[in-house]
Amino acid sequence: MPGETFSYNQTVGQRTKAAGFKEAPAYLNGQVVQEVGGGICQVSSTLYNAVLYSNLEIVERYNHGFKPSYVKPGLDATVSWGGPDFKFKNNRNYPIRIKTDTSGKVLKIYIYGLKTDNDYTVKLDAQYVSNVPYKTIYQKDSSLASGESKVIQNGSNGCKTATYKYLYDSNGTLVSSECISRDTYNPHNQIVAVGY
Repeated sequence: MPGETFSYNQTVGQRTKAAGFKEAPAYLNGQVVQEVGGGICQVSSTLYNAVLYSNLEIVERYNHGFKPSYVKPGLDATVSWGGPDFKFKNNRNYPIRIKTDTSGKVLKIYIYGLKTDNDYTVKLDAQYVSNVPYKTIYQKDSSLASGESKVIQNGSNGCKTATYKYLYDSNGTLVSSECISRDTYNPHNQIVAVGY
């Protein structure tokens, strides 16, 4: 309803097997693990984009600690039960409806409302700003011969992004530009085992 705030965590609820959630890959302390409700952030990120394109008010949003693979960095919204939430407010003068549709492995989210004279076309631009270089961490390994080494985990750079939202009127004239977020994504450090 107008003025109401939508909370992703409160709406979806705690991710448990009893609630019907399954295990899928998720990040835990920088490592990919199987976790009940893993992958839930693909849904929150899709909703985040739908909310941005609908020009609704973002109340709370956090980026992931690492670059997501399913959406451009700067356009994600991470959630976790008891932790980060994604919230937005219906800043319109009429109710809105959120509809989700899944087909196979594709999720679509639609936000319905009333067309008004002051509606805008929204364009988003998540820009790469800079790299966050990974480090190489060496760990002693007694199973390796002295001087021998083995890569346990390959490294990959993180990045910094700046995301902009542009509003255009019905004539295609730019009426507003705003930096809506500046995000940092951590690198995955390279880990090398070294014999001693």
